[in-house]
Amino acid sequence: MKIGARVLKTGLAITLSIYASILLFPDSSGALAGIAASLSTQPSVKKSFETFISRVVANSIGGLLAILLIYAIGNSPIAVGVSAVLAIAVLNGLKLSDVIPLTIVTIIVIMLSTDPDYIMTAFARVMETFIGVSISFVINLLIHPPKHDAQFFKTLESVTSEVLLLLRATLRKNTDFSILHRDLQWAKKQMGQFNTLFRLISEEWIISKSERVARARKLVIYRHMGRTTQSAIELLDTLHKYSHIYHDFPDEFRTIFRERLETLFTAHEQIIMKFYGKVPPEAVNYMEMNRENREDYLDMFFSEAKHQEEVKEHHQFEANGVTHIMAASFTYEEKLTNLNRLVRNYKLQNEGQQYDTSHDDLRN
Repeated sequence: MKIGARVLKTGLAITLSIYASILLFPDSSGALAGIAASLSTQPSVKKSFETFISRVVANSIGGLLAILLIYAIGNSPIAVGVSAVLAIAVLNGLKLSDVIPLTIVTIIVIMLSTDPDYIMTAFARVMETFIGVSISFVINLLIHPPKHDAQFFKTLESVTSEVLLLLRATLRKNTDFSILHRDLQWAKKQMGQFNTLFRLISEEWIISKSERVARARKLVIYRHMGRTTQSAIELLDTLHKYSHIYHDFPDEFRTIFRERLETLFTAHEQIIMKFYGKVPPEAVNYMEMNRENREDYLDMFFSEAKHQEEVKEHHQFEANGVTHIMAASFTYEEKLTNLNRLVRNYKLQNEGQQYDTSHDDLRN
């Protein structure tokens, strides 16, 4: 059993919301305030603020609808159902579908109240939800505000390290097909968590303009780190899918291909170390081939593709496997080259040296 900061903050928000509701409305049980608080603690401060605004708007609409329909058609179970349908339709139209459950609860509580003063009842119940979301937001803002960087890098390092190990084993034919399939599924799931953490980091509420600019530049690096690791996973997936093609490569070609990828794997590890400051900014310059070697390297792929086409005519797409492997490896190389340049420029700027910003675009 794991109880984290968010769980504890949710419990604290519920407790304080109930006490505050009872203090302001002595005849209230504080249930709505507690429910509102439990549904409003979010994984980021920015998300908490957005939830705060949307819940206040949605519950105000719900309270108004409840009053109008009570005076129009009464408060029978049918009227409550009609009110819920109208509220859902309105909130969907306003793109507030994520706050519908709490609004419906508020409408039901208002319309089934035995207090004859429906207007004051509606006001009190809406204020209860306001108390709950307000306290939840303040607690999330002031008490241990969410910081996702540590978990972000833990996830990135874990999946990158594991994928590079699997790639090295695959290139030496030291992996089991079914086990590698399972490991690939794990890596893809981890990248889903990586993307979630990236979104949460990008949503962190930063007031200072200079800090926002610094965070925006870091997000460029983070995004490219993710893309590079994703390309490594896609390379592993391709080698897994076309393992029979790779195993058919001539020994010399397979050795050259393996050594080329080993160079890229080492560069990947050192680029991450460079970001941490463990490798100088200008290091890791050994990835690029000279023109002659690159032409020979490409010729080997195309020759092998042609060979596959000639000797396996009954398998129409065998030659495609060679080009898929080539494409995946060159995509990985391209992502690494871009990441290396970005990390180098980022570190040089931090050291007060000349910095090239021509490619630092968050839209890339």
